[in-house]
Amino acid sequence: MLQNKKHKANVDSALRNSEDNYYRSLFVLSRDAIMTLEAPSWRFTSANPATLEMFRAKNEEEFLSYEPWELSPKLQPDGRASDEKAKAMIEKAMREGSNFFDWVHKRLNGEVFFAEVLLSKVGLGGKMFLHAVVRDVTERKRVEESLREKMHDMEVLLDAAMDREEKMMELKERIKALEARSGEKA
Repeated sequence: MLQNKKHKANVDSALRNSEDNYYRSLFVLSRDAIMTLEAPSWRFTSANPATLEMFRAKNEEEFLSYEPWELSPKLQPDGRASDEKAKAMIEKAMREGSNFFDWVHKRLNGEVFFAEVLLSKVGLGGKMFLHAVVRDVTERKRVEESLREKMHDMEVLLDAAMDREEKMMELKERIKALEARSGEKA
């Protein structure tokens, strides 16, 4: 009987280790930048390799030395201060359980990039923290902007073509009216 309990405890321990390794692998091997932030300071407490690459950090220790708002330009595109808005986004995630939003981040080398951010509230071991997933969407934003510019150019050309067509129709009407008045037919 005692041997069965030891065997079960060993199996349970092996299963926990296996699950821990599985979830750790998901974190480490993810191509998405994943990090955690812990209350009440909301400083980063972990970062996967994709995060370090995205932000151009030498190692996790360097990345963890920054506060979230320090990895952003002073202002977001809506004109709000990044530190103020970051705190509001964190508060919303804690209040509602998650928060998905667009953000402008800054790499450690100063390069600015567009990102989508998902903050999810997690409770574990009596602690509350945020699980953050960040995706660099700079290339998609560039393509969208290029498409917007091309659509604008097409609208300008279409308007010009429509104006030209209207003027051509007006000229034809004037010619007909002149012909009718002069009694000539061309």
